[in-house]
Amino acid sequence: MTAITHVVNYTVQCPHYEVGTPVTWRDHIEVNQSCEIALRRIQKWHQESGCAIFTHQELTIRKANKEQAYFAMLTNRIKNDGHVLATFKIFLDERDVDTSVEEIVRHLHDDYQTRLTKLA
Repeated sequence: MTAITHVVNYTVQCPHYEVGTPVTWRDHIEVNQSCEIALRRIQKWHQESGCAIFTHQELTIRKANKEQAYFAMLTNRIKNDGHVLATFKIFLDERDVDTSVEEIVRHLHDDYQTRLTKLA
């Protein structure tokens, strides 16, 4: 029998400051290990599965139906019969015209792979 032994939740919320302020989404990446957040996200995404917009390696990114958000989930098996559950959520709005969801996803996926390597 296997169990989820590690949880990693990524959240990116693009900032909105005064025009000319040099702040990017890279300054607003939150990573936490809350099982409660992961379970809430899975429940919400199960009820509102959104629309798949692209795939990056094994990660399928979906756009939410009722908000300007993108989400994905991954699971990976690690040593000693453990499993990692990773959730990804990116919040954008109409002001984020120059923000590349694909670039954010690539960055988060690379970070996740680095974390996964340390656990394996």
